Amino acid sequence: TAGSTAPGLSFPLRDSAAAARLRKAGAILIGKTRTHEFAWGNVTPPVRNPWDRERVPSGSSGGSGAALAAGLCAAALGSDTGGSIRMPASVCNTVGLKASFGRISRDGVVPHSWSLDHAGPLTRTVGDAAHLLNLLAGYDPADPACQAQPVPDYTKALGKPIKALRVG
Repeated sequence: TAGSTAPGLSFPLRDSAAAARLRKAGAILIGKTRTHEFAWGNVTPPVRNPWDRERVPSGSSGGSGAALAAGLCAAALGSDTGGSIRMPASVCNTVGLKASFGRISRDGVVPHSWSLDHAGPLTRTVGDAAHLLNLLAGYDPADPACQAQPVPDYTKALGKPIKALRVG
């Protein structure tokens, strides 16, 4: 429902492309989490940060971040237009990944901005994020921004030294 009780809204009763990829890989999907209305803002009522129940889990994938941090699931999915995966990951002490534009299909994600929307994983470790990215990445003709590029094995760099790593 995109966190809304507005009348006349209709959402398809099917998996998003990201959820479908996880299901195809054998993941057991246990449910959907709460976002604030249309995923705008930083407050996700009634969700609370499991580390401090007086605080919010941040927006808009705050339900995913809180469920993961509380140990209710092994990993979660989120969508990110302006920080909605990265902010809950930060305040819930988890890992959130906003992958390169077009790397993960946005089909089935509530749209906000065709040039800024992303789907991605929230996990407990960087290694788990790499494993999920391996499953989530790839071309999807249902998403016009999704690119038909080879998908590298994101787990290959795990455990390697970062001394000479350049980030830019």
